Amino acid sequence: MKIKRISVYEIESPFPQGYRLSRGRKWTSFESTIVAIETDAGIVGWGELQTVGANYLPAFAKGAIAAIEVLGPQLIGEDPLQIDRINYIMDHVLYGHPYAKSAIDMACWDILGKATEMPLCVLLGGKFEGGLNLMAAPYFGSQEEMLALTQELREQGYRRLSVKLGGDVAEDVSTIRAILEQAQPGEEYYADCNRGWTRDQALRVMRQIRDLDVYIEQPCASYEDCLAVRRRTDHPMILDEIIDSPEMVMRIIADDAADLINIKISRVGGLTKARRARDMCVTAGIPMTIQDVGGSGIVQAAIFHLAQSTPREFRHSVFDPLSVVSDPLTDAPILVQDGAVVEASDRPGLGQDILPGSLGDPIAVYGGRG
Repeated sequence: MKIKRISVYEIESPFPQGYRLSRGRKWTSFESTIVAIETDAGIVGWGELQTVGANYLPAFAKGAIAAIEVLGPQLIGEDPLQIDRINYIMDHVLYGHPYAKSAIDMACWDILGKATEMPLCVLLGGKFEGGLNLMAAPYFGSQEEMLALTQELREQGYRRLSVKLGGDVAEDVSTIRAILEQAQPGEEYYADCNRGWTRDQALRVMRQIRDLDVYIEQPCASYEDCLAVRRRTDHPMILDEIIDSPEMVMRIIADDAADLINIKISRVGGLTKARRARDMCVTAGIPMTIQDVGGSGIVQAAIFHLAQSTPREFRHSVFDPLSVVSDPLTDAPILVQDGAVVEASDRPGLGQDILPGSLGDPIAVYGGRG
């Protein structure tokens, strides 16, 4: 089988109420880059990456499009079923930019699943028992807004909640205390400042909430600061934004730097490298939250399949991007209805295909249109 054509689409999903994180960051839309890889066997694979502005991670939509312009022509004629080889070629052609490679890698996995008529969770390691416990985020706002959103998410069945904090010590302590006062049995909380605290601020917050049962997620911007904070607190630590490769996971394991690791598929370079990172965590006995930055039903499917192929005791929670952006763009999205526990699709590949006409015309095509 050979790659015949790669088409690139650009989609902007509005979020008019505004998505806010620490240090005053706010976005009113999210940009997705969607890739379709067509083969000479008539199979089409889909991949997607979404970015949150240009100051959440070292990734942005225009950068992904430019990177795919470099990568796409080099992959025409290659066998998409040889996924490790595809990743080797991409890393040889373009150094870094893992987020841009993720959509291509994801589309190749989709092709592999469709060619073998197997769902991706089986190909990624096997379908493990149990449902996927979805997490949601009462995104940063006023304390009243966050309390109301937490209650709304609780009523929808969510039991894993990532509380977005703003970077001000007094306000953050007050907010997390107010939310935890309403916590119900069986719920678990992450206090997530998204790199927003300095080292001293993080330590001050944690000293003031020492009595609360809560995870501390990515308190500071640098690995060194997070590690220093971890060594001075008895709260369990989650690392998130700094996990940008399987190599970083190796370092975290060696340093005993985290109790739980957040793997975002596009941030580490796609499903291939996310699987490598996942397997390291399983070997080391470290649970994970399986996520991605965001996206449509395509990203949802990738997250769910990677999570379903992870042993139950190591998948602490799973992110559903459709909890933020409501338009799935796909024919078979998994919708949360009776509680926030789901299972990956049994359909071949990702198990979701883009609805005809939902993307418009491609902004770039590699390999010819004929």
